[in-house]
Amino acid sequence: MATTDTDPRKIIADAEQEAREAENLVNTLEEKVRSGDESVSFEEVEKARGLLSFVRLRKEAAKRKAAAATEAARIQACEALNADIAARVKGDGKRFSEQLQTAVEALRVFHDAVEERNTSVRAFRKRAEALGIPKQLHNGPFPATHGGVRLNTGAGVLVGRRHVDTIDADTFVNRMLDLLTLEGKFKHKDYVHAGEDLFGDLARIDAETPDDGAKYFYRGPNGAVIRKGDEYAPDEIQRLRLTVITKAEAEVGA
Repeated sequence: MATTDTDPRKIIADAEQEAREAENLVNTLEEKVRSGDESVSFEEVEKARGLLSFVRLRKEAAKRKAAAATEAARIQACEALNADIAARVKGDGKRFSEQLQTAVEALRVFHDAVEERNTSVRAFRKRAEALGIPKQLHNGPFPATHGGVRLNTGAGVLVGRRHVDTIDADTFVNRMLDLLTLEGKFKHKDYVHAGEDLFGDLARIDAETPDDGAKYFYRGPNGAVIRKGDEYAPDEIQRLRLTVITKAEAEVGA
């Protein structure tokens, strides 16, 4: 059985077929001898038995080859997964950080613009009061006196039928957050705070973990890898049932 096939199922199937043929040949020859067929020689039977033994060895070799092919395919799939992950998340941290900064800056601009308006509205109110402009106490029309300006019942003024009042930016920001909540795109968490480096933390979400500087490596009784900067004493190794391993073994087992 000489094959360059790398399909594990085909490798096993070919080996099993060859083994069946060899076994059938031995059974056929042995049955002929039992039936008194003197045309079958000792050498012929021994040759068939030897072939069967050899084919069984080849069958075992085929199983190992199939296992190796399966593992090679698995490793190839793992490497493809690695590449897919790297390609998909590459630059996400930087991109998300920039997007979040843009959103925060937009809210800052909105807040400052509203405060600028509110400052102007309060100044208009004071000017109107200083000019003796009365307050409009009803919703009906009013004479075009006092330049068409009246004090409203809030903190601003009326210009014709237009209410020019201060705006509570927080109300609209909260409404925005509520809208995002309804859309399933925001969930308020009381226990989460800005922290020291909000945008930097987000930018680093895909960064590689820095080397921990470990110099000594052990495997625990449950197979877990233990990395240490300081070496365990021999009695500690025995008490904790640890096995000393190399850094390469630790990296493989991680």
